[in-house]
Amino acid sequence: MPEIKVILAGVGRVGRDVTRLLSARPDYRVVAAYSRNPKLAGQDLGALAGTRASGVTVTLDREAALRQPADVLVVATTSFLKDVAGDLQLGIERGLNVITTAEEAAFPWLIDEPLANEIDRLAKARQVSVLGVGLNPGFIFDALLLTATGIAWDVATIRVRRVVDVARFSATIQRRLGIGFSREEFEAGVHSGSISGHIGFPQSFTLTAHCLGRTLDRIDKSFEPLLAEQVYTNERMTVVAGQTAGFIQRSSGLVAAQPWISAEFIAHIAPASVNLAAEDTISIEGYNSLNLTIRPGCNPQRGSAAMIANCIPRVVEARPGFLTVADLAIPFARKTSRELLKES
Repeated sequence: MPEIKVILAGVGRVGRDVTRLLSARPDYRVVAAYSRNPKLAGQDLGALAGTRASGVTVTLDREAALRQPADVLVVATTSFLKDVAGDLQLGIERGLNVITTAEEAAFPWLIDEPLANEIDRLAKARQVSVLGVGLNPGFIFDALLLTATGIAWDVATIRVRRVVDVARFSATIQRRLGIGFSREEFEAGVHSGSISGHIGFPQSFTLTAHCLGRTLDRIDKSFEPLLAEQVYTNERMTVVAGQTAGFIQRSSGLVAAQPWISAEFIAHIAPASVNLAAEDTISIEGYNSLNLTIRPGCNPQRGSAAMIANCIPRVVEARPGFLTVADLAIPFARKTSRELLKES
């Protein structure tokens, strides 16, 4: 395979993990990286990611980074389509295929159809592909779920459940998810939108329904805190008794007024303390029903970086336009020098 050159937009945890993984693969090279964080400017990307020095200096100058000859732009900054649209469009205009971790981009027509169509039109005009992908949405409740339906004769209902240990998430992400608040603060944050929990169920549900020939009437949801009964302390934050140590988020996509696809997402900073184990489950009811369980559950950080990296060649090969994971050939791991990977 010819060498694929990558530019990174955003060098937080996901960007650094993608850097680590691509640096251990012979056919990939990160040639530029830009960030909005002035504290990261001037640092060597490889050293920042915890691997060997790369010779790539993180810059605040997006235009300078995008002048580097490359094949793919990876945008790993935020969850929301409108916030990444500028980077997507600029990358497309430079003739780059684009992958973004923004959850809303997994099925962008649901959140902003005119913007999604404009990006799709621009990508087709420039003959490049655009994809929103990560671990979830992207893999667990999308690519993996759709693959599992490959042995189903029909699909009557779908139930998915994910239990996640969020202790290693950054303090910023934990607060955005809803960790470390009183019940009143949690409810106020949910109401204002500053606390979002997991973003992406509507995209996963809509994509799955679209592929399986269903139209969802609506998506119902609930979001409740799990209050700590003890003190939890880690290197990122401290949660005292009475504050939120986790949450339960439930969503249901209805067809003909009945739940057709349902999800339960449980996040906690110490799942074992409340008798939970990190795991992912998929249950498909119908003719030739199946139940699939992954133990331990998919690692959020490593899984997201792997899905991004493993989709890079598929996006390069894909037809032009704004795509979903259902439009790609199956992504899979590529040759990796294990000795070049370091624990993180």
